Amino acid sequence: MDRDGDNSRYTELLDQLPWSAPIYLPTDALSDEQKVAGLERVVDIHTRQLDKLYRPKLEALREKYAGRRRAFIIGNGPSLNKMDLSFLKDEVTFCVNGFFLKFPELDWRPTFHVVEDHLVAEDRAEEINALRGITKLYPAYLGYCLEPGPETIYFNHRARKSYPHAFDFSTDAASITYTGCTVTFTCLQLAHYLGFRELFLIGVDADYSIPDDAKHSDDYGTGVLDMGSDDPNHFHPDYFGKGKRWHDPQVDKMLEAYQEARGVIERTGCKVYNATVGGKLEVFPRRDYTSLFPSKTETTPRLLVVDMTPVGGVTATGALKQTLLEGWPTEHCMHISSDGISGFACQGGPVAPHEPAAIYTSAEEAARLAGYYQPDLILYRPLPEKPQLHALLNDIAAKTGAPVVSWIMDDWLARLETTDQAKHADWLGEIKRLTKDAPLNLSISEAMSEELETRLGRPFTAFANGIDPAEWSEPVEGPGDTGGPVTIRYAGGLAEDMTLATVLEVARSVEELDGPDVRLEINTRQHWFNRHDHLFSGLKRTSLSVAELSREEYIDWLKRADILLLAYNFDEASLRYVRYSMANKLPELLASGKPVLAIGPAEQATIAFLGRSGLAVRVTEPGRGPVDAAVASLLADPAARKALGSKAREFALDELSLETIRPRFQKALISAARPSDAPRADVSEKAIYSLVRKGQERHVDPQSYLPQQSRLKRIAKFYAGWRGAVAGLGLAVFLVPLLMFGVSTGWLGRFALVAPVLAGAGAFFMIGYLYTVLIDHITILEKRLEAVERRAGNQG
Repeated sequence: MDRDGDNSRYTELLDQLPWSAPIYLPTDALSDEQKVAGLERVVDIHTRQLDKLYRPKLEALREKYAGRRRAFIIGNGPSLNKMDLSFLKDEVTFCVNGFFLKFPELDWRPTFHVVEDHLVAEDRAEEINALRGITKLYPAYLGYCLEPGPETIYFNHRARKSYPHAFDFSTDAASITYTGCTVTFTCLQLAHYLGFRELFLIGVDADYSIPDDAKHSDDYGTGVLDMGSDDPNHFHPDYFGKGKRWHDPQVDKMLEAYQEARGVIERTGCKVYNATVGGKLEVFPRRDYTSLFPSKTETTPRLLVVDMTPVGGVTATGALKQTLLEGWPTEHCMHISSDGISGFACQGGPVAPHEPAAIYTSAEEAARLAGYYQPDLILYRPLPEKPQLHALLNDIAAKTGAPVVSWIMDDWLARLETTDQAKHADWLGEIKRLTKDAPLNLSISEAMSEELETRLGRPFTAFANGIDPAEWSEPVEGPGDTGGPVTIRYAGGLAEDMTLATVLEVARSVEELDGPDVRLEINTRQHWFNRHDHLFSGLKRTSLSVAELSREEYIDWLKRADILLLAYNFDEASLRYVRYSMANKLPELLASGKPVLAIGPAEQATIAFLGRSGLAVRVTEPGRGPVDAAVASLLADPAARKALGSKAREFALDELSLETIRPRFQKALISAARPSDAPRADVSEKAIYSLVRKGQERHVDPQSYLPQQSRLKRIAKFYAGWRGAVAGLGLAVFLVPLLMFGVSTGWLGRFALVAPVLAGAGAFFMIGYLYTVLIDHITILEKRLEAVERRAGNQG
């Protein structure tokens, strides 16, 4: 058949179909012959087989699953890598698009596979057509490339009737379903029709970042992306990786469609929940994923984490704990941390059903909650600056009998030995007792494990941070690659006994460097900014900032650098403290694909590791000369920078993956726990709720509500404003008449005025001080009232 004949036949076939938009038709990736042959099959499916063959098959499925209460709809976001999908083995599941890339990790297959996008169908046709042991539900218009078979059921999928103003949700999928800017909207219609009363979305992150190298077009009537690198938006880098096409995600429209789905489904007495780990989808009420499988999680030990910092948050240790404990059932993981003042913050465990955020309690209330919880294992990070936390740990351990796993991340014992020998002796005795009785002792590096075993006579197991490979797509160009200044970036603290001196050394080197334009960008916490901003203020090429970056923004910030800095001080006090520490951010720096400039003593554990592996440019001698030489060498050779970054990235993805580290960490904890059949205390839910409410009302953490600036800076700000002017004017009205009187009465009168003048000056300062104190108290009172009102609202 010639080309004109093909075109004529193609047009003739189109006239027999109710859809003509390009997004429902074959693309130019197919030949004319393939288009015609495929469309002939679509016409046959639509005009003859939908009603005769496939509608009865859908009706039969409805009968088959009658009585099954719930089903899971699986999206393909990166969050899937944080979930134990083995829980779904005996569940009814709808998977979509390229989920089959997960199959090598699973010992089960989903119940249904759904595709509605013609780009996905064409690009993955061979893999999709080869699927077996799964019911395949596809729109009739995809029959041109997704072949019929005994497990394939086509359905009548159409454009929404209410376009462009609204969305349509069908309750009779055997007759028709409607598009909704996401295949999971189609799954909701199918699952609701089949009779499931509870639908759970997982892996639906509703959060996308489009790589710079993706090519945009409108070839098929809507935005199309042609990928040039790894896919950062799904659980696998090849999902929509290089050479794959996909439609530009319209998250705002997707959320509108979900709103319509929720409204229709809930009006029928059914429910949709979001059980995704993280993500940005908030249309549906959230449910904790692991809590949906009590029979599979009831044997998971009840873990109690006792540490100065809470799990998660902005601290390095908090992020590390969150990373390694990801996926542990919420109701089986309770956290007790310092609240920053004199009390404690509790989260998870018995608190979880009542309060998703932390509650603030006294030591007695925290111990009582732990007693209700009856942990099977306690994970404890001892620190001498928190003796009250140690006392609470001892109280809980004595009352519950739970074994304690110690976790030491910095060598504070060595530091304490030089600063307070009496305190060191006390703590050394405590640590020896703690580690002797522990079923497992943890450290942050192999070097630390060896040292602690020598010092304490007990074996230690090292666990450090890792990366989730799905978060780290291909690196992107930095400013220096596109003609801008070569940008060195440093993220982290500026502690005097860890990093400050070396970061300052690099800043001064950058300031005086001859040659290419170079910049140093430092992103640190507010505490360090307030403390050290003045040290960097005179440097024109260095910027010090406090940016609250999301996880995605932080990763992008690292990837868009030219060079990344890792720094340790060379002085003996710093080395004593961090000699055996492994930087929590190291895996992220390596995974970024950008070269790492690592500065610090050769015997420091992180610097030594980088030396053995050859993954960074190292400076292991103090002084400006070595730093200047290293920076200059990196600036002079962009190709070498790229090669070093690529080598480091490959190592991180292969050797530092959380997919390996996290299971080993959790398995070690489970092995150390006592049998998890220990009975819980017989305490009513009402008693726990009362304790939680009491803690929330009486122990709200005031420090978190107060400004980060020092009080002196706030007082200065008071006097610089109109309030200070008013205070000064009022004081002048009082003092000027006295001064004039004193001048007129001679030296004796002037001498008599010294006391009231000094008192007036003191009062002037106290006005500013008392103002800031009053504002603090008002702020805390307002926040406490808000907390009480929130609790009352929850109760109602």
